Amino acid sequence: MVFRFIDSFMPKTNQKNPKIKLSNLPPKALSFIKSHWPLLVIWLLALFVRFYRQDQLLGFYYDQGRDALMARDIIKGINFPAIGPTTGIQGLYLGPFWYYLITPGYFFSKGNPAIAAYFISFIESLSIPLIYFLIRKYFHKSSALLAIIFWSFSNYLVRSSRWFSNPSPIPTFALLIIYLTLEVFQNHRYYKLYLISLLLGLSLQLEAASAIFFIPSLLVFSLINFNTLKKIPLKQYLFSILSFFATLLPQLAFEIKNSFPVTKTFFAFLSGSVNTTSGKSWGLPNFVFIQDRIKFYYQVFFTKLDTNLTPFSLVLLAIFILGIIILITRHRHNLFVQLSLVWLFAPLLILLFFQGNYGTLYDYYLTGFFPAFIIVISSSLYASQKLYLNLLLSLSTLFIFSNGNFIHLNNYLIANPDGPTHVSLGNQSQALKYICQKAPRDYNLNIYVPPITPHTYNYLMNWYQDQGICHPPSTQDQKIVFSLYEVDLNNPSALDNWLKSQDAVGKIDSITEFGGIVVQQRVR
Repeated sequence: MVFRFIDSFMPKTNQKNPKIKLSNLPPKALSFIKSHWPLLVIWLLALFVRFYRQDQLLGFYYDQGRDALMARDIIKGINFPAIGPTTGIQGLYLGPFWYYLITPGYFFSKGNPAIAAYFISFIESLSIPLIYFLIRKYFHKSSALLAIIFWSFSNYLVRSSRWFSNPSPIPTFALLIIYLTLEVFQNHRYYKLYLISLLLGLSLQLEAASAIFFIPSLLVFSLINFNTLKKIPLKQYLFSILSFFATLLPQLAFEIKNSFPVTKTFFAFLSGSVNTTSGKSWGLPNFVFIQDRIKFYYQVFFTKLDTNLTPFSLVLLAIFILGIIILITRHRHNLFVQLSLVWLFAPLLILLFFQGNYGTLYDYYLTGFFPAFIIVISSSLYASQKLYLNLLLSLSTLFIFSNGNFIHLNNYLIANPDGPTHVSLGNQSQALKYICQKAPRDYNLNIYVPPITPHTYNYLMNWYQDQGICHPPSTQDQKIVFSLYEVDLNNPSALDNWLKSQDAVGKIDSITEFGGIVVQQRVR
């Protein structure tokens, strides 16, 4: 009876064993699949390695816990932030866009951090079709396929996508800006200029250290193609300025309300008053500084292809340099090639003069330029007009990429979360659920997380309470106390002092370990 009822809603067919066929798809969809099936297969595999075991391996630490608590407040209507996460410079904050970007993931997953992380990884994965169609349209189909293989399965780029932090979506935004810039300068769709400004403003809220250098890259490219710049109607410039400043309105409101603290810090940083040892953020570099920075560039970019730099990495460097020479000599009038080269090298040149932040650059500062690197090296492999040379360079690069990269990626994806120093969402959840099962109605919970506030556990406990898994810990002294702590290899004395303070709370009744997390049950 039930099956007849269900069958009444199914479309009728004369076939005894109806099957879904590709031929039943709309002609446009069928044509797209036939033309771009390698992209679709690679993209699906890329999503798999970005999603696989995220509930176990997700790095859910201070930043992620803070962001989750903020998304929770937005969903509940408690707080609508006008300022975002802190940067590496004390007192300098990003805009709030990141908090609002992650909120839909938390809303639709009912608070599940792993599913919320899928949402951000999916946004990052949109860079795969963007890279593919950009290179295919403006350069070479084979280069496009190579590029998305590198981008989809690079150990470091996959882990960056799974990071669940505000720089993670930057590659997608960078590629959208590159696409729109070509629309303006090559296809003369000047009305899209305001979209560039909008995306630029949002990118600055995701990772200022990376996105701030989008501006000089665009300026250099615009000056190279100044004739096109002159043709853009004045109203498009006005709309672009308005769209850019619209992204700054929440921060502006915060600044006005609080007497411009971030602006003061920003100018103090530029002048060298903060985060410097030399008293200046910019200056002429000496030979040693240039040498160190170029070595850093080499390490940051080429580990995206050869995970642990090996002698093979020097082969990649040679191919890269040869390819750039060919691109410049034979394809310099190709606007896509121009923009890709400028996007990659203009910031790297400027950063040779940057001495702020105690002279330190972190690899994620260059997140917005990783797509340009992959585009340039993939395009350089097919820059020559000699087919045999193109094939030789491509096969050599693919061999080096495959040699160690997939081993490292596989080891990461199958990692055991029970390792003695491992801390991730998997064993964080295990530890807290263990406490929820063991705890009586009234209990105390003390947490040590190196080196700062345990936002992660605060969020997870609130989430489990909403699900009815846990009773909230008491704020008054109770007989049963759980002391949860993470291993602290960098500052063991701080952990020792905290454990001594717990000894004053009560005697240890049991100890349970979850990888790098330890739960002590104590009795007063």
